[in-house]
Amino acid sequence: MSTEAADSRPAYLRLADDLRRAIAAGDYKPGDQLPTMGELAKRAGIAVMTVREAIKMLTTEGLVISRQGKGVFVLRTPSAEEAPPAAADVLTTLHRLERAVDQIADRLAAVEERLDRADELPRRTAD
Repeated sequence: MSTEAADSRPAYLRLADDLRRAIAAGDYKPGDQLPTMGELAKRAGIAVMTVREAIKMLTTEGLVISRQGKGVFVLRTPSAEEAPPAAADVLTTLHRLERAVDQIADRLAAVEERLDRADELPRRTAD
């Protein structure tokens, strides 16, 4: 794996690109099992959580599938014209998702506040 320090992109993007290239080159063919996350982390000098993010990205692209307790397997070879998403596109999408989650959290807090106030009101009982 060539996750070079000179590349300023996050390590998970560099690893995903390395794995994508290895799959495209035929180093790993459909049906092959990738090295374990621990092995990939050791080879690349990164944390297992970072490897997990790279695998998640390749899973989203449909290149690999992860089976808990079994490993990660190659599903298909990327086509020649298939380009990995640009880091800027990924970051833009992540920022949009972050804003959406923040909006949902704000709405949830408002609903919870209203429910708390409603619980504090005296209840009428039917006589």
